[in-house]
Amino acid sequence: MPLHLSESDVVRRSALLPAFPTVVNDLLQTLDDDNATIGALIQLVGRDPVITARVLSIANAAAMGGRNQRDLRDMQVAVSLIGLAKVREIVLAVALAEFSRESRMGSHFWEHSVAVGVAAQELARIGHLSQDFSLVCGLLHDIGQLWMARCHPLEFQLVRMSLEQDEGLDVIDAERRVFGIDHCAIGRLLAMAWRLPASVVAAIEHHHDVQPPADKLVAVTHVAEVVVNALDLAAHQKSRVTHLAASACELIGLNWSDDLGYLFGRIEARSHYLTRIFF
Repeated sequence: MPLHLSESDVVRRSALLPAFPTVVNDLLQTLDDDNATIGALIQLVGRDPVITARVLSIANAAAMGGRNQRDLRDMQVAVSLIGLAKVREIVLAVALAEFSRESRMGSHFWEHSVAVGVAAQELARIGHLSQDFSLVCGLLHDIGQLWMARCHPLEFQLVRMSLEQDEGLDVIDAERRVFGIDHCAIGRLLAMAWRLPASVVAAIEHHHDVQPPADKLVAVTHVAEVVVNALDLAAHQKSRVTHLAASACELIGLNWSDDLGYLFGRIEARSHYLTRIFF
């Protein structure tokens, strides 16, 4: 018999999860602020010594590549060296990497999430939308499964076992049989509780079931997971999307008749690089 969890049950038991990093929300808010400055980003980075160290480390590596031998300690110089886009990516990745380590979820879960985040970023270039929002959507798309594993570990294992025994079983159906709710719906509730932007909430909720007219972030997250599965990245993941919505591809302007080898190569290479931040 399924658990028949209510929305209030999900939100209440989310206290068992690690605290969601506020820097993620703060950064996403600056993207929507036309008055946001480089100084505001530097101030945001400076609030977290782990993120600061990572930004300076990458900036120093860039300086060494340019035969600049000095030890960079100035964040303004570091940002100018590696660029705003790279700094934002580092902030998001390091913050969520800390969250992942505290979550005590298996490495395959986060390897898959990182790969989908990177794929969403790359697809965002094609669809002309925010790569930062896309990265967050990809990294958090399966966050409902983290809740399941932490709050109801026995039932979560029952779902895993049913998927292993029946390869044709859809993960959404398997979860609803046991929990009475699926990880997409739980992810929506978590994202809302963490006050993430509405477009991110929608991408987490609908990445398995894209219904036109969909938001571009929904489409990018959906296609990103399909691409990651096709490339067999983090192959042990059992949350595979079983179909590709043609409407999602059309919405972001992805044409499968084009030569996509370069795109797939970038996704694979960057996934391996970003995974090193998480583990």
